Amino acid sequence: MTYDQNTTIDAFAAAAAARQPVPGGGSVAALVGALASSMGEMVLQYTVGKPAVADHETRLRAALDQLGRARHLFLQLMLEDQLAFTAMSESGKLPKTDPDRETRLAAGLLASIRIPQSVAAAALAVLNIADSVAEVGNIRLLSDLAVCADLAIATVRCAVHNIRANLPMVTDPTERAGIEANANQLLNHARAAIRSFEPKFQRRIAAGA
Repeated sequence: MTYDQNTTIDAFAAAAAARQPVPGGGSVAALVGALASSMGEMVLQYTVGKPAVADHETRLRAALDQLGRARHLFLQLMLEDQLAFTAMSESGKLPKTDPDRETRLAAGLLASIRIPQSVAAAALAVLNIADSVAEVGNIRLLSDLAVCADLAIATVRCAVHNIRANLPMVTDPTERAGIEANANQLLNHARAAIRSFEPKFQRRIAAGA
């Protein structure tokens, strides 16, 4: 059974807590990314159209659109993560004499790496948006923007954990090194973005404007 955007919050949480492999950490990370996006969207919904930020209107509306698309992408990746794990698990149960076993295992492994890579990349984009609007977002919802940023970097970190969990199964050393380098790059960029965001947030909170 898979769990998607039509699953209730209670049912998803219960399924994640149950003794079953899906939804697991990959799906949870994607869901957190969707929540990060939604918090950023809410802040911008209360920001666009304000006279005080009229000079930033085009940029803010573009950011709002990007966050909406990110939210939908995360929910799709939440489902795809479950499907990838199930496919790889089922492939591993095939007899070793099955001619399709290795091909299916390789495809499942690739998907189980590519999906968290996409989650991490999308979460980094959300974090960068939060950073880019930190100085103009509605001051009354600035704490919600901080929630967006913190959930986004948590999503990057969790996705990187999922990437690294599958790395030992990658047999090609060059490919494995490339995947690890990409994961490190995503994590480093996310750390830089949150370091940029936090002082902007603190300054505005302290100033009350």
